[in-house]
Amino acid sequence: MKADYAKRGYHYMKNYGLSKLYLKARDRLERDRLEKNYQEFLFAGRPVGSELQLQREHRFSYEPLISIVVPVYRTPEAFLREMVESVLGQTYASLELCLADGSGDDDHTERILKAYAEKDPRVRYEKLPENLGIAGNTNAALDLASGDYVALLDHDDFLEKHALFEIVRFLQNHRDADMLYTDEDKVTFDSKTYFHPHYKPDFSLDLLRSNNYICHFLVVGKKLLEKAGRYRESFDGAQDYDFILRCSELAGEIGHIPQVLYHWRCHQASTAGNPDSKSYAYEAGRKALEEHFERTGTDARIECMDNPGFYRIKYPVKGDPKVSIVVLDPPDMSSMGRFARALSRVESYRNVEILILLDAPKKNKLILNFIKEHRQTLIKVVYCTSACNKFVTFTSLAEKLDSDYLLFLDGKTGRITRGYMELFLGNAQRPEAGAVGGRVYDSSHRLCYGAKVLGLHGMVGDVFQGLKAGHSGYLHKVILQQNYHAVSGKAMMVKRELFLKAGGFSEDVEDRMKDVDLCLKLEQLGYSNIYEPGIALILQDHRRGRKLAVRPAAQFMKKWKELLEVPDAFYNCNLSLDDTDFRIRE
Repeated sequence: MKADYAKRGYHYMKNYGLSKLYLKARDRLERDRLEKNYQEFLFAGRPVGSELQLQREHRFSYEPLISIVVPVYRTPEAFLREMVESVLGQTYASLELCLADGSGDDDHTERILKAYAEKDPRVRYEKLPENLGIAGNTNAALDLASGDYVALLDHDDFLEKHALFEIVRFLQNHRDADMLYTDEDKVTFDSKTYFHPHYKPDFSLDLLRSNNYICHFLVVGKKLLEKAGRYRESFDGAQDYDFILRCSELAGEIGHIPQVLYHWRCHQASTAGNPDSKSYAYEAGRKALEEHFERTGTDARIECMDNPGFYRIKYPVKGDPKVSIVVLDPPDMSSMGRFARALSRVESYRNVEILILLDAPKKNKLILNFIKEHRQTLIKVVYCTSACNKFVTFTSLAEKLDSDYLLFLDGKTGRITRGYMELFLGNAQRPEAGAVGGRVYDSSHRLCYGAKVLGLHGMVGDVFQGLKAGHSGYLHKVILQQNYHAVSGKAMMVKRELFLKAGGFSEDVEDRMKDVDLCLKLEQLGYSNIYEPGIALILQDHRRGRKLAVRPAAQFMKKWKELLEVPDAFYNCNLSLDDTDFRIRE
């Protein structure tokens, strides 16, 4: 295993350089540290003994036949037997195992599988005249399937004994779900060590476009399969990504079961053990995304990231909409000067105005000098002289603005990503977009604000707080575009029309929760909030300080009580709510 890591590290350094290899190694070591007790956690959650027997005896009101489809190609005997027995030993018995064998003149595999088929009528086996590749072999196995649902399993991986039981249990209350997936992990070639669990969020379109996070264990309704079409040979290497994208476009409901029910075997020939073994797959993945965007009528540009199999999606700006950059928390005027210079240094989009809300008409000379110094940008100053705070004042003011988009930025911004406005606008113009948020670092380059998780620290928290810039966090989530319930108002854009439709900033919640409240209201209206990590800003003269107890926000908690009582859909109930680094919960 150490030799494998060394080889992979060498290839990565050759492609991306020593500094990025160092950061990647640091991320991997940190991940290993956070997951050091994972195997015990997995075993403690497994049903055993009498519980497994109760599952076998249980009868559901809805008991669909599930066809588990496996393309076989010269699978080592130990792996093959473990895979087959993990299926036939399921506690939910209404299944069939459909095996298409493309091993060619290797009749050893044929003898093993025919013996299983003779013993158990649920095994359906076909020996193919030749190897048709991953897509062709899978399609041949699909020809054998007669079930209401089709589940996809690789020939050297295996399932937990209760995998199908959990699938069918979910379907009892989600009969419209025609696409389901579970969490997964990796297992060593000898099946003794389980590691690197992938705890997934519920369906996130933006995350799926960034990376095939769904992968295993995928279950698809037979009718959806017929509509979406089968595997395509022209996408070999990313045939599952192409298939998942097509299914997601047509699915009625996409379900997620937050349990590790699938074990992906890690050995040198597998993608799990050696990503370079399928380097051609990443270009096929890019092609799958291109066709996905064509089918959905979405104008987008795809860029490959340093980590193979991950993509950055950029949406071009349409037209020349006007943007109001809103500063609700302006520091002193010298700091505002640095703010304006930080924006002008990377300015490439011109149709903007800066709107500054001040408490009272003090030091007018300083303000006039500031406006004069930055005359190339339209700057408006609004004085809040009423009893209402700036949030309420701005909500009233927003109705009178002539801008199309509102961009809320922290007044201490000292540096910001070049092209930030185009990234904000490209996403905010998407018809499904609610709020779009970036990531915010303090002056020591540690992450302060960004994507928010409901329930973190007992209320709402920003994920990966304190992570040093350059590190990508758990499964690269810091740098992947994805959906969350809320993003930080320290760097957030929303269409003015949607801001007003949602009622603006609510007067009845605490000021520090007004950004989260706005995002949740947008979500209630049917819009998706988007975390866009391509936008990063650094605050001047700002350090995070020591960790303090979370201040209560009684009005916010009361308003969103029902939502806060259930696990955050874009997080995972197996992850800690006491820490921000995606570690496994106690």
